[in-house]
Amino acid sequence: MKVLIPTQSHDVHAKAVASALATKGHEAVLWYASDLPTQQTLSLSYKGSSEAQLELQGVDINHHGAFDVVWLRRPASPVLPSTMHPGDHTFAVQEWRSVLEGVWDTLSRTGFWINPRSAARRAESKPAQLAAARRVGLDVPPTLLSNDPQRIRSFIRANEPTQTIYKPFATSQWDLGDGAAAYLFTAVVDEDALPSDEILRLTPGIFQPRLAKDHELRVTFMGDHVFVAKIGSQAVDGAEVDWRIKTRSVATEVGVLPAGVEAACRALMRTFGLVFACFDFIVTPENNHVFLEVNQMGQFLWLEELAPEMPLLDAFCELLIQGRPDFQWRAPRPNEGLRFKDFCDEAVHTAIDERHVDRPHVFLLPDEPRGDAAA
Repeated sequence: MKVLIPTQSHDVHAKAVASALATKGHEAVLWYASDLPTQQTLSLSYKGSSEAQLELQGVDINHHGAFDVVWLRRPASPVLPSTMHPGDHTFAVQEWRSVLEGVWDTLSRTGFWINPRSAARRAESKPAQLAAARRVGLDVPPTLLSNDPQRIRSFIRANEPTQTIYKPFATSQWDLGDGAAAYLFTAVVDEDALPSDEILRLTPGIFQPRLAKDHELRVTFMGDHVFVAKIGSQAVDGAEVDWRIKTRSVATEVGVLPAGVEAACRALMRTFGLVFACFDFIVTPENNHVFLEVNQMGQFLWLEELAPEMPLLDAFCELLIQGRPDFQWRAPRPNEGLRFKDFCDEAVHTAIDERHVDRPHVFLLPDEPRGDAAA
């Protein structure tokens, strides 16, 4: 069995999964598309009536043929030389986008995908998530998606005395220089904290009432199997609004998901065509389970680090090996089966490899305006 894992060179979790699969006698091909075109070549050939053949040649990769399974982990784009003429650069970007679309379309016709590319695209949309969650019966908080300053201010006033939280549509960072970065997390906002209307209207945001929390849940679906992690976000200063700020400090243990909520989650996955997904819920003091979002390719092995009784690596490898959502799996006994701790150190050690072209970080803008931006 051969698994293709499109990802980034510093992806510790992908490296751990690849090593774990190797111990089971299966081959995993880590594809760092950011190595294209300077460190890697790609060919797609058609001959006679046979299926198209994909060939990848470069640092740590020498592949020709088909794959049984594609784990669409963290696909990257080619990184072109900065010295290219601007017009040539634009042309090359268009050409690479076209050929990679053809590669994905060709690969998608065979094998088992986690997740199917079309499903992944649909599920990445926050508006689509909220609409679908409401349709399947999940409890969704009142939500405003807007760049209209008046609508935003009215929404905040209508929530009073309850506070309002702001969330971005995508994880973002600002480059502060000297290796430092500022990250954008979920935050409490009020009218006094808002910028001027001219600035507020420049980008849309997600606004919701701040809900009282007893705890939170991170629910990971792998085909027919589900893992529920209870996250004690309210017991740690700084984690109350967004536990990601203090992930390592927050108590994490096996949790419980009501049967009706689980059934609604499975209906949402069917709506999008997903075979893997991570759901986030608030559990209120009244034990209401409020849907926040679903991440079709969320991180999950960190849960096993914090709660070793959850054998997520073992289950996920079986999903890949068997290549079907109804894969057969039984939780191994303690200290048996594939454990993330047994592969983590090696994966971390090899995460920084200067032979590969690193995928550019998603920085929005330098913290200080430069050039025309200053005007």
